Amino acid sequence: MMRWLIALDESEFSERLIGWMRTFPHPKDTVVTVLHVLEPLAVPETAGAKGQQLVRQQQGAMVEALLDRARALLAQSFETVDVILREGVPSQEILHVIQEHRPDMVVSGMRGFYQAAGFAFGSVSQRLLAYAPCSLMLVPGKVTPGLGLRVLLATDGSPDALRAAGLVRDLTGVREIVVVCVVRPLGAAQAVLDRFQHDESRTMRVDLLRSRRAVARKAIADTVEVLKGVPGNIRTVVLAGHQAEAIVRAARRDEADLLVIGARGFTGVKAVALGSVSRAVAQLATCPVLIVKP
Repeated sequence: MMRWLIALDESEFSERLIGWMRTFPHPKDTVVTVLHVLEPLAVPETAGAKGQQLVRQQQGAMVEALLDRARALLAQSFETVDVILREGVPSQEILHVIQEHRPDMVVSGMRGFYQAAGFAFGSVSQRLLAYAPCSLMLVPGKVTPGLGLRVLLATDGSPDALRAAGLVRDLTGVREIVVVCVVRPLGAAQAVLDRFQHDESRTMRVDLLRSRRAVARKAIADTVEVLKGVPGNIRTVVLAGHQAEAIVRAARRDEADLLVIGARGFTGVKAVALGSVSRAVAQLATCPVLIVKP
């Protein structure tokens, strides 16, 4: 049984996020919990005690209507939908609920959520990326729900990347999976190679790039092996450039509906590290991003 936690706010993007989740492929017995954190209102003292109470009552009524609508819409796709209402700082309360309920995945807005109170991507989403112990899906405000996902799966062959591939394999209704791996530019290694004679430097540069491309092809092959048996079409692409930029550019070019990436990867020379790349991808992407954690 899967447990998903959907964090909503009072912005217009919540409606779109609910629409996206209604069509998102999921196991039949998935339990969904909708969470809203009610922030304390700074009502001017000039409003008086009665005015302050009236404002808070109106806020509470609006939130209750939001949660009732969210529950009704999600109940059309999920068998079990629960609702939690908390008060406090959104990022802190969301993390508290995660610790209490231990969901398999948290779904939140990528941008726009809590923006009126200064909670843009740099706060809530960043804290969830850093501290949520489970997988995290960040959904942009302009997302368009639809059936039959085109998924771009970024890999480096690391355990986290292969775990992400396993999650994609288990999704239903995926019409295409594009598996990509990025070959990094030489970077600092170029400065070292420049110290050698021209012919020797060129040979070493070619060998180094060839080695990195071989690592990328091996990472893709291992990922495709995990995806074996998936009914949808699978394509593979070796990209060149800086990891996050290349991955996001590929997702835009292929019009991906969902970008999936592992939370961590190998470091050093063993593979093309995803590590901090997942954070950069979440900040740059224009489509929903699913960051798979252990």
